[in-house]
Amino acid sequence: MRIVWASVPCSVLLSKLERLICQCHNDADSHVSNISSNEILLKYPAFWWAKDSARLAYLSINNTATPFMEIHHFLGGIYPSNVLYPYPKAGSRIPSASLFVVNLYGPAHTLEMIPPDSQNSRDSYISMVSWISSTRLTVRWLNRVQNQSVLCVCEATTGACSEEEPLFTADGSLFYLILPANMSKPFQLESLKTVVELGGVFHRQCLTCNLFERCSVFKADFSPNQTYFTLYCLGKITPSLTHKSQVTLPVSRINIFLITRNLHPLLIIIDSIPGMQSVTEEFALGWPEVLSSLHGVALAWIDSSSRVSQGQKSSTLDPRKLSSLRIKDKLGVVEWLMQLPYIDGRRIAVYGKGLGGYLGLKMLTATDQMFKCAAVMAPITDFKLYSAAFSERYLGLPNKEEHSYMAASLLDDIHKLKNKNFLLIHGTADARVHFQHSAELLSRLVKVEANYTLQLYPDEGHTLREERTNQHLHRTLLHYLHNCLKYDPFLNIEEEEEEDEEEE
Repeated sequence: MRIVWASVPCSVLLSKLERLICQCHNDADSHVSNISSNEILLKYPAFWWAKDSARLAYLSINNTATPFMEIHHFLGGIYPSNVLYPYPKAGSRIPSASLFVVNLYGPAHTLEMIPPDSQNSRDSYISMVSWISSTRLTVRWLNRVQNQSVLCVCEATTGACSEEEPLFTADGSLFYLILPANMSKPFQLESLKTVVELGGVFHRQCLTCNLFERCSVFKADFSPNQTYFTLYCLGKITPSLTHKSQVTLPVSRINIFLITRNLHPLLIIIDSIPGMQSVTEEFALGWPEVLSSLHGVALAWIDSSSRVSQGQKSSTLDPRKLSSLRIKDKLGVVEWLMQLPYIDGRRIAVYGKGLGGYLGLKMLTATDQMFKCAAVMAPITDFKLYSAAFSERYLGLPNKEEHSYMAASLLDDIHKLKNKNFLLIHGTADARVHFQHSAELLSRLVKVEANYTLQLYPDEGHTLREERTNQHLHRTLLHYLHNCLKYDPFLNIEEEEEEDEEEE
């Protein structure tokens, strides 16, 4: 459930919105507008209310020049059906995004916000929209490869956007913007982002640290005038029979979750989005925790050194070394985990989905005997086949960075997977990481006579929709990883015999 603040009566709001032509997509996998929202905005809603709810800003995405992708559906008919939708892959034409503001009070009036001249005649994205006041909003435009941005202030009444010239500190790590603030009222939360006093002392206070004894992670949504907020508790103290710890290393941060026994096998869970934080105090119960509780498997979530929440001093990801740096980063953490007294270094597996699946397979190819097995779901295998917004952000344009794409591709390392043990999972109707990725991988695995286990889900997308399908997926993962990581007494005998032979 999601709660959205509004300051106008529902009857007024609905009567105004009836005049707008809106297109909604329930399936987050199936349309390029959602791809743009997910990859660029990092959220699906592409509209923003003014603080007084008198105006609504929204994105309009033009896909007419974007190549089409075809998704086949095999179930429910004599012949398969197909769905065509615009999908920009690396190097192809990308959609054009425009920002409009509609006035909801009085006569309906829609006005386009005109981008600055530097972005008007080139491919670009809109990555951020935020209202400053009831008539002004700030917009950030990004160039296509997303290494340059322009921050503008737009007038909702005229559509004119002007580039702001921020004042930077001497070291270039901070900049200041002058934004409107109502100083006649008592100090409010909105002043934190609008007023900066150089040389003054800013007293900070944690509002949620001691609010609830059994809650350690919160999420807050504020009302438009910052008077009220909805507070969500996302993390509670874990049960006493478990041990959960956070360890900070020079390169990464990890969460270790295990049930205290003797020597534990280890499952490494790889993050699927660069920069996202998977190591938190947030409470969760899923199939990994079931695997841990039933079979005593230690779980480790690893965040990369490029994670945003580590601050400005953390190392950043080299955009042209998407594969090598992240794999070296994670392998260093795994080597450190293998030295822990409660981890069995001979029984380690890795799991990942999407980009995490790609990294999991890359980690298999980079080592000989570190991992006993891997389970990957919908892995990216070639970034030329993936979303332009993502691939070009980290690898650049294919016609200029051919070497980077070749180095990042998994398809050229297939021979290194020949004798590896791994489970490959994919939905045939996946519209985010198309089944084309796994089809290219499978074709090459067959040629090298590789050892792998395959599980397909017909007509399922990147996120499985059917409850029974999800249950089957979880049972499949639990069964596969348990068989892979279970204790094998003969393994110790073989190792002892090898050691005796070496001594002789």
